[in-house]
Amino acid sequence: MNMDIGSAIKKLRMDSKITQEEVAQYLGISFQAVSKWETGTTMPDISLLPEIAAFFGVRIDDLFSVNHEDELNRIKHTLTYEKLSEQSYLYSKRILDACLQDNPDDVNALKLYARLHLMKTNDDLLEAGRMLERAMKHAPLDEEIFGLYRQVRGGGAYQAHSDDDWFIRVCEPYAQKFPQNSRLITMLVEAMIRMRYFEKAAQYIDLMQLEDGKEYLRQVYLGDLELARGNLHKAKDIWNAISQDDSSVQYEIGERFNRINEYDQAITCFKRSFDMATPPRYLDAVYSLAFLYTKLGKKAEAIEAWELILSTLASDFHDSNSESVEWAHREIRKLQEG
Repeated sequence: MNMDIGSAIKKLRMDSKITQEEVAQYLGISFQAVSKWETGTTMPDISLLPEIAAFFGVRIDDLFSVNHEDELNRIKHTLTYEKLSEQSYLYSKRILDACLQDNPDDVNALKLYARLHLMKTNDDLLEAGRMLERAMKHAPLDEEIFGLYRQVRGGGAYQAHSDDDWFIRVCEPYAQKFPQNSRLITMLVEAMIRMRYFEKAAQYIDLMQLEDGKEYLRQVYLGDLELARGNLHKAKDIWNAISQDDSSVQYEIGERFNRINEYDQAITCFKRSFDMATPPRYLDAVYSLAFLYTKLGKKAEAIEAWELILSTLASDFHDSNSESVEWAHREIRKLQEG
């Protein structure tokens, strides 16, 4: 935490339209000393703090300005790697309230506040959505904003809070104006397919601006579209025709065969996806394996998948005590006890 008394003094002085000379005269010091405080060259003697606070009509605590960027990084670390305790929730809320009081359109603060609401309780999702709608106006190319909004307003991979139509209605204008936001386009395609807006989905699949090496996603979504239309064999033909020499491709195809209950092919793809990955290896395919094995009643294989998750978290991410680790241990215990 970076304490910056000089910045606080400068802000109080500017807000009150007071000169450095007036502050210096009240304290019986030179105006050059006040200038050095405000530029961070020196700090006021601790014995002067009561007089400074009295001059501006504030508490001494109000003179200690916290660097918001440091605090936001701390909150981001908490939300990403730690369990959200009541204490950390209240701390994060207090800091974010202060950030937004200073700048109501602080995009980073708005995103973190939305994540905080999302982790805390579903009762806060409406407010989280409002914050993200403010944030997207100021940062329409920020993919994280729309990813969070997808969870809040249109259902994510693990939770659905309202129907996709809301997500489409709010976010489609941004996709039309900023087609380079590829993540937003893919989320809209997914939502449109689920809502059976097939023609619109096809238009946005054509609109996708994919990075080098990601062109396969266009074919993946074309297969999804055919499946939703009821053309199962055509969808499988599209997926099987995709070049399968990439870890991400294997995962995406495995997910599609999992959805149509072709489990042996899905398991093969998930295993290949992880085997082809290079450290630090993402674990989506192994999570899918663990869930699929559990669904099929293969407890030993499911436990093995969760143990692979634990070992990979330790080796690739040096993670031995996060919520992800505890989750894996819980799932293993449930499988052993069940």
